Amino acid sequence: MKKFIIPGLLSLVLLTGCGGKEETIVCTNEQSTSGIEMNTVLNVNLKDNNFVNMDMTIEANLPENLMSRKSEFIELFEKQYQGFEKQYGVQPKVSETDKGAKIDFEMTAEQAKEFYGSDDTKATRKEVIEEFEKQGFTCK
Repeated sequence: MKKFIIPGLLSLVLLTGCGGKEETIVCTNEQSTSGIEMNTVLNVNLKDNNFVNMDMTIEANLPENLMSRKSEFIELFEKQYQGFEKQYGVQPKVSETDKGAKIDFEMTAEQAKEFYGSDDTKATRKEVIEEFEKQGFTCK
């Protein structure tokens, strides 16, 4: 739910690097705030040390005492990301789950450049992992 997640995640795709092969880096983050568990899974795809795309899923698991307000929580997710399609061409998909809500989205290199305002998409595996780990993720 925090707005710093998206810009922080995308900043890593603009780092420089060298090398060359296809790879996917999987990063996870689990946080709990006011009883709400936020679980994030991010897949970053690189080819020849260039950012190709990424997909991210954020699941919000609500405690039992907030389940009656699940629809309000879904609306907050939708509102937070409503401008992404128009501004960056990214279409977040918000959906209801048994335990709360989730949001899924994918971002291409072109969309990331538009989002961040840069032309550079180079990043080594090491740089990607270091950047996400600074933000509290565990990456493999």
